[in-house]
Amino acid sequence: MSLNMLCDQCSMSAINGCGSKGQDIGTCGKDANLAKLQDIMIYGLKGLSAYRTHANEFGADTKEVDDVIAQTLYFTLTNVNFNFDDHIAQLMKIGSAGVRMMDILSEAHTSHLGVPTPVSISQNKAEGKGILVSGHNLDMLLELLRQTEGKGINIYTHSEMLPAHGYPELRKYAHLKGNIGKSWFDQTKLFEEWGGTIIVNTNCIVPPKSTSTYVDRLYTYDIVGIKEGKKIQNNDFSEVIAQTLALPDVTGFDSEETLVTGHHYKTILGLAPQILEAVQAGKISQFFVIAGCDAPGSGGEYYRKMAESLPNDCVILTSSCGKFRFNDIDFGTVADTGIPRYLDLGQCNDSNGAVHIALALAGALGVTVHDLPVSIVLSWMEQKAVLILLGLFSLGIKNIYLGPKPPQFVNDDIFAFLQENFNLHLTDDAASDVEKLLLKKPA
Repeated sequence: MSLNMLCDQCSMSAINGCGSKGQDIGTCGKDANLAKLQDIMIYGLKGLSAYRTHANEFGADTKEVDDVIAQTLYFTLTNVNFNFDDHIAQLMKIGSAGVRMMDILSEAHTSHLGVPTPVSISQNKAEGKGILVSGHNLDMLLELLRQTEGKGINIYTHSEMLPAHGYPELRKYAHLKGNIGKSWFDQTKLFEEWGGTIIVNTNCIVPPKSTSTYVDRLYTYDIVGIKEGKKIQNNDFSEVIAQTLALPDVTGFDSEETLVTGHHYKTILGLAPQILEAVQAGKISQFFVIAGCDAPGSGGEYYRKMAESLPNDCVILTSSCGKFRFNDIDFGTVADTGIPRYLDLGQCNDSNGAVHIALALAGALGVTVHDLPVSIVLSWMEQKAVLILLGLFSLGIKNIYLGPKPPQFVNDDIFAFLQENFNLHLTDDAASDVEKLLLKKPA
């Protein structure tokens, strides 16, 4: 983990920034711990801003969250606060705002698009004229479906757009077909193979290689952009529609695979009596929240190894693009219950669903959340995952496992604080972590 600070935000900063020569105290008096905590605040705000933007697209009232964003930015100005406890308190405010923002966004999605229900869709199967949509923006997808209806164009999802298939107001469009590809970082290979047009409507976009042949078929939306791409303005999809119709039919995607999505927490809460009965009868021994943002590299295989090694009386709750590490596995159902062992809550912003389910289960069992048979194992890639972690901390949730790499913006002092106060763990190897986490040990 990084040990030193690096701060160059004011004219008092040392040459090349305070910390650039190993200093652990800035000219203003801010130490490395406070500098790192302020960095974490900014990262959390980036994630918060992403969810706030999507909720705003549906006209949601985000004033209470906007106030936290403004206050926190003010907090990080030079010479505002030098108190460690105040920094932690502000981080908890960001986390609480993140939880509230995810609730607001979830309500905006479900009130406009309906409550998602489980659905099995095709994976890597496509035909005809096709547009591939990558990102998180469901409002954009709705408008695209409206404008392409009846035009002989099929719409396919990629990465975090997968949960779109669960929403009734999106699913009612017959030309919303299946999913293509996996997590965001397969873009350069996948987009080369995809013969139709492509729209990337939010992060994460991967800059095309200099040898890429798909750039002339790639469109970006709203704040997303690359130097070579075409920008969709004012929800006018006429150019991408025309180009899609002019291109040959999509070929090369003939898989018979399927994926399941649509287990929104509002739908899962409808199963609460059956879940409660299964827990009380010992048919469900434990819930594992295995979720988060995925990153390229072999480290993410940890989450697949963990998921596939869990006993059949364990239920997996997931969200975000990290699920693509293991969502091709058929986990079946809990014995004699019909309850799926794999529940895809949705996009990363739907991570609040796991909290709602846990709170409902705790209330029904008459225990606290900390007494529930729930283990949380998260993968992190970027700032929205940082916000989700802060949100969990703000709720007082402890014993979280985080990986596959330690965050470099946390120094040893801050990590020790998180260990002491939240019992935060870094992931080790999947087998040993499963052994530690299982409440019901194998005979």
